[in-house]
Amino acid sequence: MMLSWFLALILTYTMTMNDIIDIGININDKSEKFTSQILSGEKTIETRNIKSLHPYIGKRVGIVRTGKGVATLVGYVTIGHPIFYKDAKEFDRDYKKHRVGPASKFYITKKGKWGYPILNPVSINPPKKIDKYIPILGRVSRKINL
Repeated sequence: MMLSWFLALILTYTMTMNDIIDIGININDKSEKFTSQILSGEKTIETRNIKSLHPYIGKRVGIVRTGKGVATLVGYVTIGHPIFYKDAKEFDRDYKKHRVGPASKFYITKKGKWGYPILNPVSINPPKKIDKYIPILGRVSRKINL
């Protein structure tokens, strides 16, 4: 009896989370394993060249692994209020948080870079393939409840 109540609670929570969270942000894993770093808590800042994650500040979003086969929903995070890195010195100081080194194609440019804290990462098992691509904000995000 207690076990069935517990399973019902988990299923309700999972269904509610999946129903509410319908946006995923794309994380390119082609050259580096950023999604696993995010979900393990090793990478705590997601960097972008422009303010592309601003619409999601304070919101729970899916993490969509791209760059390796079919786009796949691998977990969920909350996007925090960003910081702006104006130069390589500032950017390098936070390397342990964003995990982007000078040799990476995602390294800071002369125009600076935005760093969004990634809060409360949760992985899903099994991951969910996203067969259909419905962009929300260019190549930054996509619908995940299809």
